[in-house]
Amino acid sequence: MGFALVASGWLAWLGVESAARQPRTPAQTLSSATLLSLGLWWPVWSASSAVPWSAWATLKFAALAALLTMAAVLIHLLGPREGRFRILSVIATALIGAAMLAGALACLQAPALAQGMDLAWLLGLAAAQSVLLLGALALQHSGAGGALLRLLTVLPACLLPLLWHAPSTAAAQDWLAGPVLMSLPLLGLLAVSGLLLAREAGQARAESERSVEVLRKALTDPLTQLPSRQAIEQELESLTARSDRSGQSLAVLVFNLDGFHNINSGLGHDVGDQVLRDVAARLTQSKGGQERIGRIAADEFVLITPYSMDMQALSARANRVLAELSRPYSISGQEMPLGCSAGISIYPEHGAARRLLTCANQASLAAKRLGGACFSVYTPGMDQDGRKQLELLKDLHHAIERKEMELFFQPKIDAASGQVTAAEALLRWRHPVKGMISPAVFIPVAERFGLMRDLGNWVIEAACVQARRWRDEGLRMRVAINLSVLQMRQPDIVERIERTLNEHRIQPDLLTCEITESVAMEDTQATQQTFARLGELGVHLSIDDFGTGYSSLAYLRKLPASELKIDRSFVCEIDTNSHAWAVVHAIVRMAHAMNLRVVAEGVETEMQQKYLIKLGCDELQGYLFAKPMSAEAILLWAKNDSESKAPEFRASLFGETAPVDLR
Repeated sequence: MGFALVASGWLAWLGVESAARQPRTPAQTLSSATLLSLGLWWPVWSASSAVPWSAWATLKFAALAALLTMAAVLIHLLGPREGRFRILSVIATALIGAAMLAGALACLQAPALAQGMDLAWLLGLAAAQSVLLLGALALQHSGAGGALLRLLTVLPACLLPLLWHAPSTAAAQDWLAGPVLMSLPLLGLLAVSGLLLAREAGQARAESERSVEVLRKALTDPLTQLPSRQAIEQELESLTARSDRSGQSLAVLVFNLDGFHNINSGLGHDVGDQVLRDVAARLTQSKGGQERIGRIAADEFVLITPYSMDMQALSARANRVLAELSRPYSISGQEMPLGCSAGISIYPEHGAARRLLTCANQASLAAKRLGGACFSVYTPGMDQDGRKQLELLKDLHHAIERKEMELFFQPKIDAASGQVTAAEALLRWRHPVKGMISPAVFIPVAERFGLMRDLGNWVIEAACVQARRWRDEGLRMRVAINLSVLQMRQPDIVERIERTLNEHRIQPDLLTCEITESVAMEDTQATQQTFARLGELGVHLSIDDFGTGYSSLAYLRKLPASELKIDRSFVCEIDTNSHAWAVVHAIVRMAHAMNLRVVAEGVETEMQQKYLIKLGCDELQGYLFAKPMSAEAILLWAKNDSESKAPEFRASLFGETAPVDLR
């Protein structure tokens, strides 16, 4: 019988370990149940030795008992895993096992087991072992039980059969003392198991709290403390489900700050972060009771509001928020306006919850293309813009290596003589399928996806190559190229320009670098250093789109620029708008006072030409004189000069150049 008791505990332990493995196959589950059932049936092996049964009868009864108990354990292993159903499953399994044990003892009719106290003691031990073994499985499936904890839980269950003989071997008055004394090690093990279980529960609770904190941080924007994009997406799922039940629509408004990147790049990210916090504060103050707000991207905020099919009311709400977010912000002690564009999508008209933010964002981009400081409502056609951009991006990656990029040139005309003095290089993309693509289409895509460095470097190389070819054909023409803000921040931009000029033997003063006013006014160390080094190199520097930014005359005087280009928005209205005339007049007088030449671009009528000449502009550029053309067309024009109305090329652009002029 001693061997049966040891085997019982060993089989029970193997059964628990087998059942604890994840994942389990049906065969593993069946074997686990078999081992557990054999471990639970030690009373059969113990009691059968006191009854004169034949070996075959004992084996049949043991097999039947094992199958019945295995069925009960299978109910536990394959039953529900969570909540009160899990607890009921454990209790039901233990009760079934105890009931079968009682029936077995009645069938055995053992005289030694006829006493009520012995029977109760035997049933109690068997039930305790069942609960401990199944409790070990419950710990494993709940995630709180490690191998050591299961061992300490199963070990008392394995020792319980040893207590069976305590009442029968002690005196009647000592029937309680024996079990109590023998149970002391069991109680100690149970106490250790309880402490370990409490520790595991504490660790599980701490881990749960950490998980909650991580989830809270993921759902909160750390800068503005507004709900993050993930939180807004979850909120939209809930709100759209509620909308389906109530029948009320939702409107999603995405607000996108106009020109915010200029603040980050020009004034630093600390100032930009403060502006974003101010935007969050204003949006919070303007939020209605049933509305939701959040920050979903760098400078993009969202407002979700109920929509009662009144577009006029929704438009008024969007305009109020736009006006609030467009009020001047205090930046470094100065008031600076910052525009804002918005896009609107509506549920369920514009799709499911997961599409609402995308649709509203597409609408906000459409508002930006309209000039900003306004809102746009999503229409299905806007999706095509995003897909077209991705298609363009895919082709743009290979446009240079496939030699699809091309430079066109627009001549600059001397205002006094009407002769050609230089040409501005303009990038064009000759797509093999879509034909000629304007830079207004692909440049924003290149800037957004980081391709401007490669395109800018190609323009520098191609412009110098063309200047060399013209020179070899007898035309010594200055070429102007545009430098973007990203190029001005390249640490090697000056070395690249110098290396390219030397490689193609081009004088630095035959190259003009045009930089927009907004970039020129950036008070960043990288921009200042690039300006200074370009001036030292000897190239001409031109401030492009002048009149559209916030120029400081004191700062402008420090730049090594030689000319200003008046923005076309003033030139096109100079003969119809007194304000435009006054701006051009002021720019010309200021530039001449600072020894800067003035170039007016976008000249399209003879009346505009007369006004600009009268105001003292030095050079003119526009469709009135010539549209952008290929390098070959410029060369043929310079050689033939046959059209009577076409401007002549200056004689100084032709002929031999002294050796000192070449490198």
